[in-house]
Amino acid sequence: MSGPGKRSALWLCLGAGFITLLDQSMFVLAVPAMSASLHADPGSVQWILASYSLAFGVALVPAGRLGDIVGRRTLFIAGIAVFGASSLVGGLATDPSLVIIARLLQGFGAGTLNPQVLGLLQDIYSGQDRAKALGAYAAAGGSAAVCGPLIGGLILSLGDPSIGWRILFLANVPLVLILVPLAFRLLPRPASQRAETTRPSVDLLGALLLGTVVVASLIPTIYGAGTIAVTSLGIGAGALLAFAGWEILYHRRGRTPLLSASLATSRGYALGVVVALCQFGVGAGMAAVTAFYFLSGTGLAPLAAAAILAPQAAGMLLASSFSWRFVARYGRAGIVYALVGSLACLVAKDLSVQGLDGGTAALAVAGVGLLQGVATGLVVAPNQTLTLAHAPVGAAGVAAGFYQLSQRFAAALCSAAAAGMFLQAQGAATGEASKNAFHQGMVMCSILLGIALVAGGLDWLREAGDGRNARAAVVTSGKEAATTAAVLTPECPATAGTQRSAATAPVDA
Repeated sequence: MSGPGKRSALWLCLGAGFITLLDQSMFVLAVPAMSASLHADPGSVQWILASYSLAFGVALVPAGRLGDIVGRRTLFIAGIAVFGASSLVGGLATDPSLVIIARLLQGFGAGTLNPQVLGLLQDIYSGQDRAKALGAYAAAGGSAAVCGPLIGGLILSLGDPSIGWRILFLANVPLVLILVPLAFRLLPRPASQRAETTRPSVDLLGALLLGTVVVASLIPTIYGAGTIAVTSLGIGAGALLAFAGWEILYHRRGRTPLLSASLATSRGYALGVVVALCQFGVGAGMAAVTAFYFLSGTGLAPLAAAAILAPQAAGMLLASSFSWRFVARYGRAGIVYALVGSLACLVAKDLSVQGLDGGTAALAVAGVGLLQGVATGLVVAPNQTLTLAHAPVGAAGVAAGFYQLSQRFAAALCSAAAAGMFLQAQGAATGEASKNAFHQGMVMCSILLGIALVAGGLDWLREAGDGRNARAAVVTSGKEAATTAAVLTPECPATAGTQRSAATAPVDA
């Protein structure tokens, strides 16, 4: 592609990625108004919150693999079209079940689209230009996280909230109608496939089994303890065993499984995924609890609630811009320090809500949120960089896909759990019960960050141990080389004198 063509494709990819990420960041503010308008029960609200991330995560890996086969342009257009059509369904929905279906389809479309965006940027650009393009995509995601709550709060505050949540859905439709024709025109067509002895494969059964595990894990969070929970957990355990067996069989057949066995044996990768899973779950759960507390628990206006959420997104965007320097200097140790800071911010938020009232608590949570955003920004990108560096040779694509899948699973699970703590609390719309629900959400998030700290600390120790082993190996090999040289090369008096004088000569500063 020519220079102008590359830039046009870049802007198209950034625009498509932006609207899918914007939708997710602003929709959490619309849930209370939507649930009141449609008279949704707590279980439906939890499904609405979780369904987008759930479908997004399940679609990621198979969609990326399918894009390799049928072409990224085709999957890009299909993904954005599904996202737009389901936005129309959601905006016109008259029943909570239709909203759940719409959010599932939206997530599926976004999960189909985003791997193609990353793949296209890697196909179109190379070297330093590729790094810049991927950096622009990361900046677009950060901008969406900042703009989403503000745009959502503004729309919900300016008009009738019962109409505002529909506008948030329907606003995607004209944008998609613009992006689809542009995609047909600007994106490169797939190159003709050469004949190959081994046809690329898509692990559809693996994706189906993994999706079953994710949904079965989510059901107890929504419906609580009981027969349904026990049944779903049993189904999930069976699906997990079937998934593991199928992946082994699929790999032995010479095909690319959804989860490569080599990834599970990589300690650096596995520990990094645990950190990412917990961190992403904390972000989703905390956003849900904060929105519900200030919107329903204190009766704050949507725009004011958005102003509370926005500083954290802004802090994350700011820290992400220099996180590459942070990880280059401090490595895994820096991530552990940032997790400690994030945990301290959670405690400060909880103390602010429990001890302060009204606007004072809101200002305190917003201020602490800015600091927590900075801490989060120093975890997300550095952890991804260090974790994916441990992916075995030939498994980079699968490693990235499963890494993102784990994040989306955590977001679905934790947003549903956090909302459930708030919605199912007795008298959650009044003072003390709302504060107690907020406290429960913060405890859940703190536990997750504690698990992330343990995983990060273990990886830090593993990294330090590998460094000591590497240095010991270098010293040992150096001694062996010196011994070998001494045996094979008798010392010449003239040479020896030269070597001694060189060794004792001062170094010129």
